[in-house]
This record gives sequence, structure tokens and C-alpha cells, in this order.
Amino acid sequence: MKKLIVLFQPMVLIFGILMHTNLSAQTADTSPFHVTVTGKGQPKLFIPGATCSGEVWKETVARYSKTHECHVFTLAGYAGEKAINQTPYLDAYEKGIITYIKNKKLEKVILVGHSIGGFLSLCIASKMKEHLDRVILVDALPFYAGIFNPAAKGGFNEVQAQQLLNAYNQMNYTALEASQLAVAQTLCADSTKWERIARWGAASDRKTMAYSMVEMLGHDMRQDIASIQVPVLVLAAFAPVAQYPQFTKENVLNSYRQQYQACKTCIVKVAPLSKHFIMYDAPDWFYQEMNTFIQAD
Repeated sequence: MKKLIVLFQPMVLIFGILMHTNLSAQTADTSPFHVTVTGKGQPKLFIPGATCSGEVWKETVARYSKTHECHVFTLAGYAGEKAINQTPYLDAYEKGIITYIKNKKLEKVILVGHSIGGFLSLCIASKMKEHLDRVILVDALPFYAGIFNPAAKGGFNEVQAQQLLNAYNQMNYTALEASQLAVAQTLCADSTKWERIARWGAASDRKTMAYSMVEMLGHDMRQDIASIQVPVLVLAAFAPVAQYPQFTKENVLNSYRQQYQACKTCIVKVAPLSKHFIMYDAPDWFYQEMNTFIQAD
């Protein structure tokens, strides 16, 4: 379909985040994330998306901590968490989470990742042949750039990352704060969550955001996911666009299935009337799909 990629509203809106970040300096740390643990039972690891605190899973964890041991991550450099000097950032996050799982001796782990957190979950699942039980991805793709440009090639673009960083540095805090709220409004249909999302974005480290997003956009995992051995559930967002009535859930479903075709254990479901934050916009559907997937043999 002509110019189909521009119709992927939840995906395209991720780029809005790229143009806004925190100007305040942050002290570098050595830990690639902060983790809080609640509940008992089968371990379930929650990884948030770009700029987001682990609190993005607050309502979800309140529900599942009754039956699962919930490990909630906030990645370094996001939502006020101290930034790290290690790059590539995604490699540091990925290796850190794998080490965390092994050191904690966690077994039958369920990975739950949103956006960049979902991408990290794919990276982890493609490498770990033990310890994992299932993977749940919330509006995440193995090659984001491929949605916008079918001819896109993988590879980190240092120039693009630096350009984004320079753009961030030119913003004052007033403009940043206002723009973060605008981004939240486009990424999430639930207006009660806008200020929360905006605060996290405003507190994020500018270099972490610039480089980690460009790292993800240029990292093509479409063939690597063939090595994943555990069941994978992909929950894709769909929000109709008035000026493009021909854009349908079937378009989204087909495009996501194409990206995930190498993963033979993958199931793709499209959310009803939800923007990027599916856990906020369609919570009942989100919980139902997650429950069905977890309970399936």
C-alpha cells in the first residue's frame, strides 16, 4: 500500500521521542538498570520502553504480583535513573539483564517488554537457551527501521545519533517540558497517563536517548530471532487514522507477521483501538491476551 509506513502511527510516534530529552547533567553510574522485586511465584521480568520508568508497569504489576515474582526494571539514563558510560547502551542493558537472570538463578522466566524493552527481550531470548519460559512483546519489532523503509539496512549511524544529540542540546527546559507532554498525547490515548509519561521523558538523559534509539533503529534482528526456542506473543498497536480509512488492522497484522516470520514460535495479535502504550489504552484486552498466553501449554 502506498506510503503504508507513515500510517503506522504508534511506530512513527516513537520518532517524536527522539526530538525531546533532558538538558540537565546526570552523574554516570556503572549499573545498567535499577530493579524492584515484588510478589512470589514464577519470575516475570518487566522491561519498559525508551524514557519510561519501571512504574509504567505499576498497574500491571499490581495485578500479577499476586501470582508471580515481578522484577521491574528501569534502564539507566531513563526517567531520572543515572546514566552509564558504557556503549552501545543496548548491549549493556542486554548483557546486564542476562547476567541478572543467571546470578539470581531465575528459572522459567517470563520476559515482558514494551517498545525498546521488547526489542531487548528479543535480543535476550535469541541468545538464552535456558532459564526462559515465554516472551511477551508490547508493540515492539525486530527491525524498526524496516517499517519506515523496506529497503533499510542494518547498522549503527553515528552521524544520526550525534545530530539527535545536538538537537537535544539546543532545547531549553521549557520547550522540553511542553514537547514531552505533546509526545505523550500522541503515544497514549489515556489522558490520565500523559503527565506521568511526560515527566519520565523530561527526566531522561539526552545522550542515552539519542544513542540507544539510533542503536535500536539500526539493529536488524529479523534473522536472529530464528534461534528463539520459547513461545513469543507480540501485541501490536492499532489506532485508526481518519485521513487514511484504508489503513486497517489487517495492514498492521500482515506487516508485523512479515517482520517476525523467522521466529517459528511467535504469535501476533493486534490490539483494538490502542496507541503505543497498549497496557494503558486497552488494559482489559492486554491482560486477557497475557493470561491466555501464560496459561497455554
